[in-house]
Amino acid sequence: MTTNAAQTMRDNVIDMGCVAVAVAVAVAVATGERSAFRAVVGVVFALYVPGRSVVSNWPRLAARSNVAASVLISLSILTLLATVTLWAGYWHPLGLLQFECGASGVALFAALLRRRRAVQAGASVPAETERATELHDLDS
Repeated sequence: MTTNAAQTMRDNVIDMGCVAVAVAVAVAVATGERSAFRAVVGVVFALYVPGRSVVSNWPRLAARSNVAASVLISLSILTLLATVTLWAGYWHPLGLLQFECGASGVALFAALLRRRRAVQAGASVPAETERATELHDLDS
């Protein structure tokens, strides 16, 4: 497996894991689950999934620290949306969380489809999507 193919496979696995977390949070909220499971998947979702959905669809951003960028973007998005809904007088945190789960899932599936189409077309995933894991990548 080439480095590019391995990178694409890793990105697909991470994105599918994020979709699974988003679905788990949405189901836990919809069913009224009140356990440690809901708390853990909620924290994982809040810290990583919305940001990952942005980073997966923004290849130039993914070229650097994908985990740090995902956490930063996730917290920023969730804070912004919570603030806007509070100021607008529509404060419904569980509804907002379900909306965020759905939007993140749609964005992650879009990234998965984009990568799949690139592989099926015989084209490699664009070079700027490669992560800065080698020293020569860090210099650019």
